[in-house]
Amino acid sequence: MELKKLFLGLLLASVTFGQVSAQTFRFGLEAGGGISNFSGADAKNLSGSLSSRIGLVGGLFLQLNFGDSFAIQPEVLYAQKGSQTTSGSNNSTFDLSYVEIPVLLKLYLPTPGIKPNIFAGGAVGFNTAANLVASGTPSAIANISSSDVGVIGGVGVDIDKFSISGRYELGLTKVSTSTTGSDIQNGTISVMLGYSFM
Repeated sequence: MELKKLFLGLLLASVTFGQVSAQTFRFGLEAGGGISNFSGADAKNLSGSLSSRIGLVGGLFLQLNFGDSFAIQPEVLYAQKGSQTTSGSNNSTFDLSYVEIPVLLKLYLPTPGIKPNIFAGGAVGFNTAANLVASGTPSAIANISSSDVGVIGGVGVDIDKFSISGRYELGLTKVSTSTTGSDIQNGTISVMLGYSFM
């Protein structure tokens, strides 16, 4: 809980500071796909062979620029996460959905025309759905954590109003609130395309 309060406080401070100090800003949409899987000591104990699942990710971003080399980018995203298991001919999908609020610190390389960048930050997510889909039939998963805190790192390129980025997010919060066999976290690789309206 303290981590979430600290994160939300940093988000509010960055947006407030950005409104006062940012020289320029960009606002737009971004969308793409993610490859997610479970990590942690107990992930290997799930029934069946564990594999990645593909999901959607997308939402809004606000980039606050401080000069030509530094920016702060809060986002609001919808992200599908989870994993798949295979046991014989049976496939099951852990279908987890989150509304996430990442805050990224971006460093731009001084190149003309295109603007490559590297970024890092954190995210707090709120679980909106948790289902186990077996043979096409979903069933609700009990004992799912209502929130998730993660760290993010990635690279991107801005070309005029367009952008493309790739990132990895490592979840720090246990997916399950169960007291046994719960050392399982989300891990997601995402690629997104963005368009800035201003």
